[in-house]
Amino acid sequence: MAMKRTMAVLGVALVGALTSASAQVTFRHFKSIDLSSYFPPNGPQGNLVSDVAFDGADLYVAGMANLSGIRNVGVLKVSNVLSLDANALRYSPLISLEQTWWRSSYIVYHDGFLYLGTGLGDGTNNPERTGIRKFTTAGLPVGNWNLNGVVPSIVMPRDLSGSGRAECIEIDPGYRSGDVGYQSSDSEHQGSEPSLAVLARERGIIFRRDFATGNALPNILCLPVLECQPRNNPDTTGMRDITFSPEGDAYLRVDNSIFYARREADNIVQSNIACQIFNFRSDSAFQILINIHYLRTPTGVNFLIYNRRGTASPLNRVFIATGSGANWTPFTELLGNEPLPNGSTPNPFNSNIFNFTSGFGPDPSRGDVNADGIVDDADLLAVLFEFGSSNAAADANSDGIVDDADLLIVLFNFGSSPRAQYLFVVNGDLSLDERGNIAADYDRLDIYRVDVN
Repeated sequence: MAMKRTMAVLGVALVGALTSASAQVTFRHFKSIDLSSYFPPNGPQGNLVSDVAFDGADLYVAGMANLSGIRNVGVLKVSNVLSLDANALRYSPLISLEQTWWRSSYIVYHDGFLYLGTGLGDGTNNPERTGIRKFTTAGLPVGNWNLNGVVPSIVMPRDLSGSGRAECIEIDPGYRSGDVGYQSSDSEHQGSEPSLAVLARERGIIFRRDFATGNALPNILCLPVLECQPRNNPDTTGMRDITFSPEGDAYLRVDNSIFYARREADNIVQSNIACQIFNFRSDSAFQILINIHYLRTPTGVNFLIYNRRGTASPLNRVFIATGSGANWTPFTELLGNEPLPNGSTPNPFNSNIFNFTSGFGPDPSRGDVNADGIVDDADLLAVLFEFGSSNAAADANSDGIVDDADLLIVLFNFGSSPRAQYLFVVNGDLSLDERGNIAADYDRLDIYRVDVN
């Protein structure tokens, strides 16, 4: 069913806050980082940011390539990403491999490992052009994952019940029967185990692989239909991206719409179908990097975060809706130029290529100024040594000066491990001139803190 706009886009509040009074949730612009120098033409990680994963402290940014032929793609690790000190951030090229051009890269982090899909959308079923691999967080390939005769180990599209091409990967939290509200970790749930979810174009199936072994798990038949009526001929199976609620319900980006499927068991959704809940049929189909992400706050407020491509005029913004199940209403839009904590205003987003992840990490605004996970002597000394200065690394409340207020924040939280929820957004664009040469290079990471008032 089509969604009707029932809530106007809300304005910008103090310090870049985008807020809904009813939901009492604020997306507060925390950082904006230029990554263009790490994704140059012919760079070892590619020349266009494609996806991002978070392990609770560090980020892993996956890149793709849009220059012809077989090109380098891979992963850039950004360490200490939540530190108030910009100089504390560390950028480490982590993974580099050769894959086909103009095909997406997707990455997820789970339980100490990275799962990287590169060349996704390529139809050759050639491991030199496409596939899904498992790595340690040090960037080392895991060689005993999905033992299908391909070395090093890799999940190929043909491993997905003979599919021609894979499109994306995501974490399936598993089926969580009877869950109510927010749960902080999978161990608190009762139900099936998490797995790696994979979509393949024109299959109408959620394929699943075991995180530890790479072995195939029971697939989920999930045919997207417009009228939400079971039938043999689905309206479209142009699978592009997928996200899940903590209970295991699935939300599919299918070319130019969003579909919802209610989970009823480990490998079953209601009626084996997904029903259209957002109608973007005016957007042209066959766009890469049409993405979606599900975020739930600790108070149980749900958000769907997505982009739109293939529109008459590029929509260079992040769309956020709030609701649950099949019922959602627009909440706000992120434009990229929301003020940062120091009062500066970055440029707005430059293109409509976006991808997202979210998670919980250290909260510098509550005294953990070095973002190491605990408020201790190191934070206290950092504030004392910078007392009276404007050093942002020790300015807990980001008011432009290190003073009594920052010292009190550290003292009041001393010994605690304050955490906050964050939304991570990568935005990229790489324009070509009439000769096919790169005319502009743009790769960016933005972090929003999700505050519940």
